[in-house]
Amino acid sequence: MGGGYFLMQNEKSQSLRSPELLPTKDSERTLSLWDYTILWAGMTINIVAFSLGAQYFNGGDGLSPWMLVLVVFLGYGLVTVLTVLAGDIGTKYGVPFAVYSRAAFGYKGSFFAGLVRCVPCFYWFGFQTWVGANALNMIMGIMFPSFNNVTLMLILFAAFQIVNALFGMEAMAKFDWIAVPMLGIMFAAIVVTVCNKYGVSIPDIMGVKAAGNYSMAFAISGIAGGWITMALNGPDLARQIRRSDNYKNEGLIKRNKNAIVGQLVGLMAVGIIAMMVGMAAGIYTHEWDLNNVVYSLFSNNMLVLVFCFIAIAFAQWSTNTAANLMPPAYILLNIFPKMKFWMTTIISGVIGLLMMPWKQQGGDFLVVIQSNFSTLLGPIIGIMLADYFLVRKCTINVDDLYNVGGQYHYTSGFNMSSVVTMILSFGLSLLAGDYSFFAGLAISVVIYVVLMKNFTLKKYDQKLGQDIPFRE
Repeated sequence: MGGGYFLMQNEKSQSLRSPELLPTKDSERTLSLWDYTILWAGMTINIVAFSLGAQYFNGGDGLSPWMLVLVVFLGYGLVTVLTVLAGDIGTKYGVPFAVYSRAAFGYKGSFFAGLVRCVPCFYWFGFQTWVGANALNMIMGIMFPSFNNVTLMLILFAAFQIVNALFGMEAMAKFDWIAVPMLGIMFAAIVVTVCNKYGVSIPDIMGVKAAGNYSMAFAISGIAGGWITMALNGPDLARQIRRSDNYKNEGLIKRNKNAIVGQLVGLMAVGIIAMMVGMAAGIYTHEWDLNNVVYSLFSNNMLVLVFCFIAIAFAQWSTNTAANLMPPAYILLNIFPKMKFWMTTIISGVIGLLMMPWKQQGGDFLVVIQSNFSTLLGPIIGIMLADYFLVRKCTINVDDLYNVGGQYHYTSGFNMSSVVTMILSFGLSLLAGDYSFFAGLAISVVIYVVLMKNFTLKKYDQKLGQDIPFRE
């Protein structure tokens, strides 16, 4: 009886050890500082960033250009801080979000946290694939005037991205070395053409007035909401970065210096530029869809038009693979360990298409959606960071992350402290209006720490202070 029980436990533990979810070895950390920077730049320069810039102006009802600069700086700054903090888990221990969430939520509770995190990924994969498919459809229409089949382009474009994701993070970073320069050229061309066509200068654009009908909190959460998903998956990215041989003796900032620099440049600097170009184009063309903007500006030059549509497709490709395909693929692997990585990657892509997010358009819908996502995800990242920094003090039992019967089993696989925290913090955050994301994040940290110290830690030995490596 006892032998059978332990055999069953061992089999269940083996199910948690999908090769893609095991701690990254130093030999597998292949991303240089510049690879990581260009990876973030590739994710940041995308249709959502461009379109948000246009929608934040919202026909003059929203933010002025200078207010947008401030909002983007604060929003991306917040995301950078949260991503670096979460990324330290990947830097030190080489485990992805799907695995570390077992510590905070229990090995079964991590399934729920992961599914919540998957929703924005599915949505944005579908939306950005649709944008890229439209760009490809326009290219085909230029080459073959009778061609018009967005559905076919949608399927083919999704397939290309899925295949690219299967080759891993390094392949995506190499692809971004092509995509990012093309996008930079296109954005520069958009700014120059807008200035020439409408007889304005950059100071003129920056001086445009707006009613400012967004609260600062709502505007920042709208920026942050699109990237809180990547903050949660900070470990997934950081565990791919090369680290120093002396990382165990380095402080938080020093051992994560490559991640910090990469995001300051690839996310913040590039993100500000992308959104400002989008706002400038939106003010004068009255369009938020980059495909329509490009067509309205360059329809008299087929060569430039084709180049821009290719750049748009590449922009969605570079963002989707790293930000919207690989994270949910890892999460689904955690939930369904008998599957293979290629299966969960395909499933993630298919779900994104079936959601058909392109059906929802009009007004400032992207701003609203991102703000809603931030409210949904705030408590999850709050719990994860509180668990790692405040409860475990950056020291974890890695081996038990892959052991069903270990310290993270809690109550039938659920950490009730995180369950209660999720319910309370999300519910209370809804009462905070425009401040819901910030409220959910802060409340979740407080409630989780209180519950863990007063209840869970007294009932379950968490081996605090013990750095226990993974045993293969």
